[in-house]
This record gives sequence, C-alpha cells and structure tokens, in this order.
Amino acid sequence: MDLKPGQSEISLVSELGSSNPEESPEWNTISVFGQIALPESTIEAVFPPEERESPPAKLYVAVRCHETIYRDHSIVSDAPTLAGPYDVQIRLHKEELRGRVELRPYLVRTEDRDGEGQFASKKNFRVAGGKRYELIIDKQGNEEPPAIDGENVSFSQTPHLPDGEKLYYLDFRNEKRPKLWINADHPRIADVLQSRGSVGAEARMRDVILDQVSYGVWSQLLVRAGSSIDDDGDVEYDWQQTVLETFVRNLYAIDDLSEAMHRFRQDIHDPDSLPHLMGRIDRELQEYIDHRAQLINLMEEGLQI
Repeated sequence: MDLKPGQSEISLVSELGSSNPEESPEWNTISVFGQIALPESTIEAVFPPEERESPPAKLYVAVRCHETIYRDHSIVSDAPTLAGPYDVQIRLHKEELRGRVELRPYLVRTEDRDGEGQFASKKNFRVAGGKRYELIIDKQGNEEPPAIDGENVSFSQTPHLPDGEKLYYLDFRNEKRPKLWINADHPRIADVLQSRGSVGAEARMRDVILDQVSYGVWSQLLVRAGSSIDDDGDVEYDWQQTVLETFVRNLYAIDDLSEAMHRFRQDIHDPDSLPHLMGRIDRELQEYIDHRAQLINLMEEGLQI
C-alpha cells in the first residue's frame, strides 16, 4: 500500500481485509517496504568535511514493540553511507509482536575519530533520525503470547512477589518462559504504561518508564542466558537463544555468533572478566535502548506545558 500524505500509522486489520475490527487477520510473517531519503544536507550537518566523501556511517531502521519489550533493527546500508534514496524491506514475525510496532530510521557512526567540536566522534553514536511510523497489530483471543509474558498485579497482595515499593519483577520460576510483573500498587504508573497514544506528555512518560524497565529486564535476561550456555555453546530455551543472538556479537564486535557465545560464557564465569563484561553490557544496552532520545522527547514536551 502507499501511505497518504502525513499518514504515519498502518492498521493491519484494515489493510489485510479483516471483517471484524476486534480481530487481527491470520498471518505469521509480513514484510514492510519503503524508501528512506538521506539528503546531502544531513551528511554535511553531522560529518566533518574530510569524511563527507565516504561517510563512516550505517543506516538502519529500529523496530520496537512496547507491549512485548521487543527491539530489533534492520540494516539498510552499511558504511560508507552516502546521500541518496535507499529501499527498505523489514520482515516482521507475528509471534514476537502485539499492539503497536514502531519503525524509525537512524544514521549511526561506525568509526571513532580524533578531534572535538560540533561533530560526533564516537563509534555507534546516532547522528540523525527520521520520522517514526507505527504498524498497528490488533490482538485476538487465540493469538500466541509474546516471548515474555507481562501482567499488572498488586505485589503487596501476591505472596511470591517481592514486597516494598518495587516497580517491576522478572519472574524466572518457569525458566522456559519468564514473566514480567508490573506492580499495580503504583496505579498512576501502571495507568501510564497502559496508555496507547503516540504524542503528548503521557506518551513521553510511558516511553521513559518503559526504557527504565527494559534496561533492567534485558540485563537480567542477558546474564541469565549467558549463564545457561553449555560447553558446546548451546542453550536450552528459545528466549535464551533470541537474547544472545540480539546482543553478544555486538558485545565483542565480531560476526561469528558461536565464537561470541563462547567468549560470553567464559567472561560470565570468570571473576576477573566479569566487571569488564558488565561495563560492556551497560554500554550496549544504553545504545540499544537509547534512553537519551526518550528523555529529550519528555523534556521537550515538558517545556511546552
């Protein structure tokens, strides 16, 4: 389909022809096609003159689903990335998604550089971003649950959950399928997390809170999955494999997944390497979640009130 001028939302129910607005149509995977225009003015604005003929940058589309805490990205162009139009194809799997899926392009540095000034100098720094689009995936009763189940519940009234003022708890009692609990004893926060809007102060607050929760959840999942890697480099559960495939290659800046998993396993079990590993995990999650972008959005929203 072609988007109308100004359109930023796509509903799969209407586009795939479901007769019932309360149900999502039957599908397992879907491909989204589009085009990104990277203007020369953007290259000039974010790279110094000596880098503009061959910009050390990659272009990708970030894919994010709040309800399933799903994050991924689709590479559009590896370095060097020049100004011009780029065709995009993103393949989505229904079992990983629910509610709304956000798609947003970013231009990211791929090399460190010497020098200071107005231009970014660190590798993996996002130097430009484009318009955000949303793909609406409506729920249906027999839909498979997300990779991590989530539920609001009163911690003070639930014996197996921690007491005190905890905001969330990641439950591994069923190691095959971890569950995320949100503390309903904080009703205002729980209500904000359930908000469905994409603009306004409440939406910005929701995104910041979700980023905070996501950081803690991903940290636990990553360390837990790494601790489960056996001598052959294998893990038992699908979620462990998914988490490791998402992160470990970036942690070690290598393309070979098997090698990265073996190195990750060694570092987790080595007391001397573990502190350095946690630093790498922190840097990777900061880049992956990008707290900065959502905090800026919230602050800009606050300045308008």
